[in-house]
Amino acid sequence: MTTPTTYKSAIATLPFVPQKVSNMAILAYIAALLACSVLYMNYAMQWYWWVFGIVEVVCYFYFANRLTKNWTMLKPKVFERNLVGWALLIRVIVMLFLYWFHNEMTGQPFMFHAADATGYHEEALWMAETIRDGHFNTYLDYKFGQGQGVSDAGYPMYLGLVYLLSWDSIIFARLLKCLWGALSCLLIYRLGKRNFGEQIGRVAAILMMLESHFWIYGGMHLKETEMIFMMLLFLERADNLVRTRRFDLKNIVLVVVLLASLFTFRTVLGLAALFSLVLALMLSSQRVISWGKRIVFLLVFGMTALYFVGGRISSEIENVWEQREDNQDRRFAVISETQRLAQYAGAAVFVPMIFTIPFPTMVETEEQEVSRMLHGGMVTKGIMSFFCIVAIVSLLFKVIPGKNNWRQHILIGGFLIAYLGILVFSAFAHADRFHMPALPLEILFVAYGLSLWRVKIFQRWYNWWLIVMVVAFIAWNWFKLAGRGLV
Repeated sequence: MTTPTTYKSAIATLPFVPQKVSNMAILAYIAALLACSVLYMNYAMQWYWWVFGIVEVVCYFYFANRLTKNWTMLKPKVFERNLVGWALLIRVIVMLFLYWFHNEMTGQPFMFHAADATGYHEEALWMAETIRDGHFNTYLDYKFGQGQGVSDAGYPMYLGLVYLLSWDSIIFARLLKCLWGALSCLLIYRLGKRNFGEQIGRVAAILMMLESHFWIYGGMHLKETEMIFMMLLFLERADNLVRTRRFDLKNIVLVVVLLASLFTFRTVLGLAALFSLVLALMLSSQRVISWGKRIVFLLVFGMTALYFVGGRISSEIENVWEQREDNQDRRFAVISETQRLAQYAGAAVFVPMIFTIPFPTMVETEEQEVSRMLHGGMVTKGIMSFFCIVAIVSLLFKVIPGKNNWRQHILIGGFLIAYLGILVFSAFAHADRFHMPALPLEILFVAYGLSLWRVKIFQRWYNWWLIVMVVAFIAWNWFKLAGRGLV
């Protein structure tokens, strides 16, 4: 049993990322990278993927330690300006580089194997053209005609409006992505500050600013950047609504509109948002929201939900549920054509690892350039998921006396668990794109878990976690090669 003195030293939370955490994580990445290059020498990555990974990992961990220390005493407004300014600058630089890189590698300013990206691009061009030519009804009939749903309608329509205003400029659309990405860092700061305090909110915001997934998706023509911004805006406004003592009609309307908009990006995302909001209203501590307020809000959102249940969205939810097993079987059938070990993957395999996967691709396999480009971000996610797990366990159980206050964070916790729970039983549990909406909230819990670093047992567990991650990274790359009959 841990002694009271250990608990006493743990109560003073750590307001920055410790240097030991950063240095050991970088060493673990280098060890895994070198091991994969030696063990699978015939399939070693091209040099430019090494550059991507080293920049992603070293910049993340080095600056996470430096900035969380250097910015800890800044005034809130100064911190917000620094955060948004640097986040925007990083994203613009990476976006411009990727525009050039993709042109050089593929002959067009889109990602490798850009099926979805070019599909969104072409549909948005067509929508803008119909508006300019005065026959927008043609597009609306195509998009919302008989039997058509609303899921995935939001992003191409948004992109079409951007093209309309910018005369079909891809660069302008991606500059907006950079802006939404920078503002997402601000939203995670405010959400974290309200839930866990000023310093933990700052750590979460800096980690999100440095997370390379968000840099690279800002340089692609996919919907994840805008979708995450809308999701975080919903969560930040909903959290404010639940916690405020005023009955704010404008904020209620905004939350309802944002909730509805999430269904137009991804049905299960809207479903997770609705679930988390209702759960927060029902189970949150009375310190967070009084019973009078929660009854009024439940009635408002209950009527909103009933409205959607009678429409297209309920049909899409029902369709997603009915086809969940068929979709999973079809996806695994496609994957099995190149990965014969995929037959052993399933919910039972993914549940214990859902906070940690996907693992990084550090070998040359066909048509996985994007995975190699993002492998550094997957390394940081896998390593830092230790602190996410620590945070959730500490909030749910009496690991540290006085820290198991989960009822004060039901909105964000409920959303994360609901979305990951849906993902586990879907066909995309190891698909990086589908983990993206969960990543900002995982970062938020990572920041809280880091604040508990002074608990000695967590430091020992972190050392073992790094060893497990290095082994897992090496094993995963063997799995990819073996499944293709290459080793």
